[in-house]
Amino acid sequence: MTPILHSRPCITRQDTEAVARVLESGMIAEGGTVALFEEAASAYLGTRGGVATSSGTNALFLALKACEVGPGDEVVVPTYVCRSVRDAVLCAGATPVLCDVGDDWCMSAATVKPVLSAASKAIIVVHPFGIAADARPICALGVPVIEDCCQAFGASDADGMVGRAGMMCVLSFHATKLLTTGEGGMVLSNDVSLLAKVRRLKNGSPNDGEVRWRQPMSDLQAALGLSQLSQYESFLERRRQIAHAYFAGLGDLPVQLPTSVSDRSVFFRFPIRCGLDFAMLRARFEAEGVQVRQGVDTLLHGSEMNRANPFPVAERCYRETLSLPIYPALSDAECERVIKACRKILTAAWRDATCKETKTTTDHTDHTDGKKGPQLFLPSL
Repeated sequence: MTPILHSRPCITRQDTEAVARVLESGMIAEGGTVALFEEAASAYLGTRGGVATSSGTNALFLALKACEVGPGDEVVVPTYVCRSVRDAVLCAGATPVLCDVGDDWCMSAATVKPVLSAASKAIIVVHPFGIAADARPICALGVPVIEDCCQAFGASDADGMVGRAGMMCVLSFHATKLLTTGEGGMVLSNDVSLLAKVRRLKNGSPNDGEVRWRQPMSDLQAALGLSQLSQYESFLERRRQIAHAYFAGLGDLPVQLPTSVSDRSVFFRFPIRCGLDFAMLRARFEAEGVQVRQGVDTLLHGSEMNRANPFPVAERCYRETLSLPIYPALSDAECERVIKACRKILTAAWRDATCKETKTTTDHTDHTDGKKGPQLFLPSL
């Protein structure tokens, strides 16, 4: 039985032919094809331009430097996010200040406002799992906003496509992202002066002594990106089809499906919430040939905070979130295998947990310690 990976890029014949043409041209470093990709990506998002770079992390770093973020400055980021966001802040010389998230996995003005200070130089608004966070109220707090759309390229909310509310937005084109160039990233903005500053930071300028952060994208990568972008709507449609199958096939299980965010998600991930031990679930899914993940590998605050339970919602999301495979290369048969595995594993795991809790309650007469058994989630219908 071939394992179903949690993430897998979708590479088509059109993609390989596009890369082959660039190889045959002899121009494989950063050149005209990168410029075309910058134009195409910014046109899709509806911004005035973009600057391609080597990774999403480097794109975020350049965006921070363009905002003149540096030593002594604070940058607000959610604790529920991958470490690359923190890395970019630290590389800029600034201090990451962590905030909590809401039950939709997204940061909000309500979670950001309590951690703002006079030293706050920027806020990185992350759109997780393909879900559009509500960025405009955060922008209204008066601190420059950079939107991290690395997992949400093309996601929309009531105000339109994400990435245009802040001063800049950043994208990642890593192999596991919605659209891939293998590695790569981009800074996009409607502010042409900021874009020029980003490009100068990346490429330098003639006859100056400034340090440049030269981490380019190649024409090989851009050719793949252009080809992927020309197919992108079909990629997003396939993600919607798989999400619809999951909603239909898992709706009666005692888990919480991402129904409340389905109208503002491009389903980079399909996160479900349950109150069961992740290590146990992962082992059972692996036995069925299905790879699952937590929403994030770790919370940024880790164990370095001394205050009791400083980020209660993020910690609850971390404990409860299980991410299922969802990507355009997932076949109908593989999708059905994931559904069958979920039904088998989650039903049995809840039965086992419930029986164990019942036995514990029966065997002990003193139940005043406040400990709780497994939480039952009502199906999201």
